[in-house]
Amino acid sequence: MIVRSILSFFSVLAFGAMTAAAFFALAPWFSDHLPESVRSLIQALEFNSLIIGLVLGLSLGAAGRCNWADIPRRIVTWFLVREQKFFYYTLIAACGAVLFFY
Repeated sequence: MIVRSILSFFSVLAFGAMTAAAFFALAPWFSDHLPESVRSLIQALEFNSLIIGLVLGLSLGAAGRCNWADIPRRIVTWFLVREQKFFYYTLIAACGAVLFFY
């Protein structure tokens, strides 16, 4: 399920980046056919800020679809499922610290 949402995010990001690149590729042709006020707006647009805005907008949209009330329960469940492994990892780290400081 998480892989599907990640792939969906990157596919929409790729579509937005390709659309922005096509816009910038066609901008010189558009500037010949547009009024001067719109022409100055197109020339002031920067590709880097457009891509950053696209990434931030898509990230906020993806974060808005998350069920934030369910996250603490999932974190606690994740720790409880892996409790025995964490105990062993702590024991291994303590033995390693004793060997290191001895």
